[in-house]
Amino acid sequence: MSLDPKTIVQILVLTVGIHVALSFLRTTRGSGLIRGVAIAMFVIFGGLLFLARRFELYELDFIVESVSGFVVVILAIVFQPELRRGIVSIGENPLLRRVIGSRGADVVDEVAAACVAMAKHKQGALIAFERQNSLDPYAQTAARIDSRVQRDLLDTIFYTGSALHDGAVIIREGRIACAMAILPLSENDQLASSVGTRHRAALGLTEETDAVVVAVSEETGLISVFQGGQMERRVVKDELADVLRARLGGDDIAEPSKSKRPAPAARVLQTLIANPGQKLMSFLLAVGLFVIAFRSVTTSEQFPVDIVVESGDDARRTPTRGVLRIVLPSESLHVASPLPRARYMVDVLASQAAFAAIAGGIGGVVKVEPAWVGSERTIAAGDITWGAGTVMEDLSVTFQTPDSLTLRIEEYGDAVVEPSIESFGPDADGVTLKGLRPPSGKEVEPTSLEFNPPSVVLRGPKDEIAELAADPTKLLFEVIELEDASEFGFVERVRLDPEKHPEIVLDGDLFLRGRLRQREELVTQVELDVALLSFDTEKAGTPPPFEPPTTTVTVLIKTRKLFGENLDESRRTVMINELLQFVRDRGRVFVDVDSVDENSNRASVEVGDLDPIWRSELSPFFSAAKTDPYASLRLEIDEADRTIVLTPLATADDDDE
Repeated sequence: MSLDPKTIVQILVLTVGIHVALSFLRTTRGSGLIRGVAIAMFVIFGGLLFLARRFELYELDFIVESVSGFVVVILAIVFQPELRRGIVSIGENPLLRRVIGSRGADVVDEVAAACVAMAKHKQGALIAFERQNSLDPYAQTAARIDSRVQRDLLDTIFYTGSALHDGAVIIREGRIACAMAILPLSENDQLASSVGTRHRAALGLTEETDAVVVAVSEETGLISVFQGGQMERRVVKDELADVLRARLGGDDIAEPSKSKRPAPAARVLQTLIANPGQKLMSFLLAVGLFVIAFRSVTTSEQFPVDIVVESGDDARRTPTRGVLRIVLPSESLHVASPLPRARYMVDVLASQAAFAAIAGGIGGVVKVEPAWVGSERTIAAGDITWGAGTVMEDLSVTFQTPDSLTLRIEEYGDAVVEPSIESFGPDADGVTLKGLRPPSGKEVEPTSLEFNPPSVVLRGPKDEIAELAADPTKLLFEVIELEDASEFGFVERVRLDPEKHPEIVLDGDLFLRGRLRQREELVTQVELDVALLSFDTEKAGTPPPFEPPTTTVTVLIKTRKLFGENLDESRRTVMINELLQFVRDRGRVFVDVDSVDENSNRASVEVGDLDPIWRSELSPFFSAAKTDPYASLRLEIDEADRTIVLTPLATADDDDE
């Protein structure tokens, strides 16, 4: 158990609660007997419960839990009168009433009711509420009353025939402190002549103090409320109580003046040092209760664990947080399912003390038996050793997602495999390889790639090795960065992709050799007509069974190294125009009518190869490119025009119809 802020707050709350309970017991008749019985029951039952759970005495634990509830009920029945008196005394406690504001509310209601009644009979009244500023200078010469605020008493004081009706009533700390108080008159010369002495006195008091005053006019029966030198006249009778509460600000009604109260720091210190023995006992009982709950109360929490496979005598056998370790008896074995680093969620039910030791995560260890090899085996969470740094027996663990752990243990195998260039993954254009990243402006020449050595020994799970030997294109490699490579060639070490083949290893080194070339450049595009051709010799001389296409297709002109790097813009324009005209004259776009889909009449559009025609027919502007074996000119059908729909020729039967 660590003393974190949450633990400290809980212990303090328990301490305050126990202190209040002990203080409550002191207010009852026979308090010594009740406190003695209560403490004895706590010590006996708390001690028995602690021992039962500490030493796993399950029968005793069951008996204590079953009996404790009945004991509480029996004590409540036996000491019912004493408990009732104690509850009543708590309700009458001035401090409690001040906290909940009930006393202030009663004072406001009584004053408001009295003022409404006096206003109905045009009975003059002047009532001042003392707040922070003391009204002693005005109360010293008044008639001392010190009575609870009651509407009938106020009505009697301000009755015209009463000896106390002249002057004001001062209410202090929720009680009528005095009557016949003489208040200072306001010196405000802006007041109308119709404002009487009673209202001038109310204004004068609020100009000099923070008091709230309510006055009832003897002539008109109107009610006015005064505060801060301001007068609110003609207050609606039904709203008088709400107006007074708003002006008084809640607890100000029953709050003593600052001059009579000790400083806040002194009050806090006095509260802390009063009755130290009871406070110490409350603290010790709170700590004891918290420790018992900490070791007894169970909660549930979910944690992730990742599958990690280890083998041999060096494998760790103790649980590690966040890891579900599968320990294999031999390095010639592997876990075929689940995959390493697969994540499982487990639900842990344990005590707070156990969770404190877990500290945010648990781990488990599964020891594989030789008999499990070659078959699947479902492992229950209860068969796994759980813990966090050490083995913990008091954890109840269940699998959540997935809801079980199914192991399939297999032996390793090996095979000689000839890797394929296709393992680097051709891109959409069929030329670029995703697994090879050349520098900007360059691309890999596919025909130059070769592995050295041409074959390699793979070692790993038998089934996966057999699959790779049958289809080497499924052997995937890590991406190779070629930023430092040149056109003259590169040699790079090849490594298997660990995410795709986590358990496959290469027996020896494997290298990839190849060359780079300038990336193909899209120069321009041209619209060409589509011809219908048949490559079937038996149909030679037979016209195609489709109408000639009436629409053209867009052809992209792509080149490599046909234009120099520092070529003048005007010369480049001339060369592009010549190239465009050459493609219009010699470019051929056609459809093989023998490959037309019979159901949809849709056919693929193909383009003829201009290499090596361009090397002999282009002008001397292209002399440098003509002698460069890496220069090229290629036509490509735009993606939107790669297929067209042909219209069949009308037959004689169609004409007859």
